[in-house]
Amino acid sequence: MFRIKFFFYCILLTFIFYSVSGYCWGPTAQISIISNAIHLLDKELNTSLKKLEEDLKNGAGIPDDVLYSLVPTARTDIVRAIETEINLLIAVKPKKIDPYYAYRLGILGKLTAQATSPLQNADLTIQTLYNADVEKMIEKVSLRTNPRQRVNPSVYFSQLSRQISSRDTIFEQEYKSNVGFRGTASTTLPECVSISLNAVADVWYTVLIPNQTIGNVGESALREYALQGGLFYAKRGNPEEIKLGIQKLSALVPFTEDMYIQLGDTLMQTGLSELAVEQYQMAIQLNPNRREIARKIADYYVDKGNKSREAKKLEEALDWFKNAVTADPLHPEAERLRLDTERDIKERDARLAMTKEALERADKLQNTAEQEALSGHIAEAIVLLRQALATYDEVTDEFPLENQQKGRGIRYVNNRIQELKGQLLDSAKNFSGKYPDFDLMNTLTKINNEISNYLIQEKIEQSFQSEIQSILSELPSEITDIK
Repeated sequence: MFRIKFFFYCILLTFIFYSVSGYCWGPTAQISIISNAIHLLDKELNTSLKKLEEDLKNGAGIPDDVLYSLVPTARTDIVRAIETEINLLIAVKPKKIDPYYAYRLGILGKLTAQATSPLQNADLTIQTLYNADVEKMIEKVSLRTNPRQRVNPSVYFSQLSRQISSRDTIFEQEYKSNVGFRGTASTTLPECVSISLNAVADVWYTVLIPNQTIGNVGESALREYALQGGLFYAKRGNPEEIKLGIQKLSALVPFTEDMYIQLGDTLMQTGLSELAVEQYQMAIQLNPNRREIARKIADYYVDKGNKSREAKKLEEALDWFKNAVTADPLHPEAERLRLDTERDIKERDARLAMTKEALERADKLQNTAEQEALSGHIAEAIVLLRQALATYDEVTDEFPLENQQKGRGIRYVNNRIQELKGQLLDSAKNFSGKYPDFDLMNTLTKINNEISNYLIQEKIEQSFQSEIQSILSELPSEITDIK
């Protein structure tokens, strides 16, 4: 029964281990080794690794499928992969370590930790059991450091391999005999982890010390490094960092049109459309025949134009649609949208002209009303002001400045009407006291005959009678009853 449970437990651990790594040292152990190497080398070389610890750890923590896509030889020849990465990182080393360079150092550290892990050639079940035990104990391990040395990968890792594998047989025997981690594996863990720690520190030291001889690094390797660097920054989503990163990376090697397109696609996916279009435009400059890229640029402009049009920013929208037509004259919507927007602008301008004309008419009516009021023709002034209010009603809220002018005008006219009504009421009271036989109705009627000399005669004659009745209805009954 115990054997059956142990068998299934081993299968489960094997599945978990395969989903994490193809070597010993699980994710916790690898990050612990990398973290200690950062602190160790930061002291010894006075580098800025500590400031970029997060990027280094992110590189060390990538899944194996990502690792193998970036460093394909790591799957079949890890020592050669380490040597290739060392030469590459020496060739592209910046004056100041940047986030992507730190990320690639983290990947190199992961490769080194894997290459120096125990039980590399052991049965997978034993590897998995040992690795699971190490994950539980790694934080309690005391480490020993050695003086730094430059690494010649083929010699350096060959010597370490013999030292590392010397205990593998004992480990396997103890796990098979149910002693497991309680035996030699436990007592030698500090030494095993220290080997990996010093190896990572030595490899980084080899890369980072000044005045290194640059190995043979092909242009394709430089291009791949630059492309992956651009994608790295694009996914982080910081526009300023992206621009600076691409600028530095393009100085290493000329970007191809396909590199710019890949960057553009990634930036578009992360929502940085403007930066994406800049990359597409660089691709078009290298190859104007890339119709599908011209279409992507035009699609971006059309989308911007539609958003501006929805926001009623018609001139801005027109510029976007013109850009779309220029980018791709065969775009299925750009030209139609350009023409539609030009029509919208003409119609809007016509409405604006009518709005301004209505405001001018309202203003003239106000001025005429004031002249009437100064001449003592209060009722006529009120009629004119009410016509000004009706004219203001022709102004919509489409144009903010004109709508504000309308609001100010309405407030002024309403206040002025109330003032004039007060004057009319006071006059009526005075007349009723001094002249008992004063007939207000007849007096107001005579006003209609006296205004015939004014330029606004036609409109006033049409509405005067109803306005007079309106004014009378607003006066107290004791006034309107005066004869």
